Amino acid sequence: MIEVRTGHPVSSDSVEAVNLYQDAVDRILGSESGAADTLDRAIELDEDFALAAAARYYLAKDAGEPGADVHRDRAERSVLQASDWERQHVEMVIGLLDQPGATLDRAEAYLRTTPADMLVVSLLTGNRFFYGGPTKQQAVLSIFESVQEALGDDWAFLARLGFAASEAGQRERGRELIERALAIRPQSLFSIHALAHMLHDDGAAEESARQLDDWLRLYGPGARDGQMYGHVQWHLALAEFQTGEREAAMQRYLAYCSPATTTCGPVLTLADCGGFLLRDYLQSGLQRPLDGAVTRHIERVWGMIGHPFIALHVAALYATAGDLSGLKHCEEAIQATPEGANRDVSLALVHALRDHVAGDYPGALQTLATLSPGARIGIGGSNVERILVDLVEASSQRRH
Repeated sequence: MIEVRTGHPVSSDSVEAVNLYQDAVDRILGSESGAADTLDRAIELDEDFALAAAARYYLAKDAGEPGADVHRDRAERSVLQASDWERQHVEMVIGLLDQPGATLDRAEAYLRTTPADMLVVSLLTGNRFFYGGPTKQQAVLSIFESVQEALGDDWAFLARLGFAASEAGQRERGRELIERALAIRPQSLFSIHALAHMLHDDGAAEESARQLDDWLRLYGPGARDGQMYGHVQWHLALAEFQTGEREAAMQRYLAYCSPATTTCGPVLTLADCGGFLLRDYLQSGLQRPLDGAVTRHIERVWGMIGHPFIALHVAALYATAGDLSGLKHCEEAIQATPEGANRDVSLALVHALRDHVAGDYPGALQTLATLSPGARIGIGGSNVERILVDLVEASSQRRH
């Protein structure tokens, strides 16, 4: 059989296994329910199906599943009997997951010969969004535009290109592309999440709440176990919060988005948790102790504290609890990381939040003023994170 996006033959004697794999890839790209189970069924039918094992490793690694290495080992063992294209694909998927720094340039070179490999495109651009630094917006957009001719009207591509375009300031283009993606595959959690991001950045909280509420009513029941379900609920909670429905927003956050209830992977869970609770603290001034699920989640991501994205959200959580010792612990851990731009930005973010909690608002403002627009982009993630920093700045200014 043929892989539908690349047009390359797939090394499997089971037609059903290949069909299941293709279905699972769509579910992965849509962050939808059932991808892991679908891949498990494909692997039961063909235990040497390298592509399915690599995709299963992708899901297990993202979710932090115990025993994820079993899937990687199966993929690496099985691909020895597969085609050159499959060997390259598996190498790119595993490399981008396990050793991204050593794989990014090779992945871009691979896409010049196999531009329709959407799973690799998604992994590569996701990494660039997180680690790409001050120039990441244009770099990500350039990757998508380099494969546009090959992927054309592929819904998963359109959704990601639209998200990247909107992040780079091309708002009308971004929305048109995202809406085209939703028209083709309306159940995609990734696509509705991309629209929610764009509406958030446009300050259209009421429209966002309406769109998300309608989508969840239609597709939510079938999306409950999807990788991004908790994050889509978070966007609705955020829209409710912005329209003055604080209690409804908090209840939604607790029911679907907190570390105890979400379906998201560790990094996105941290962002949703820290981002929502910090917004509530900055607006209400109310501090709340961190519950056990939150403190366990901080421990889970602690090894990445030197990255500004992680530092921002971990420090945000300690700030919401008024925990100055926790903020000091963050600073000490970051100071122990290698010198460089990431360490400097991470320390600045923690310092600013520490000063805010301590009531030193001029100090917080002075520290945040050292963060250039490029440094703020380099925090990682999307414009949602930069707006979070703006909110800390605005809160300090109000209290100055």
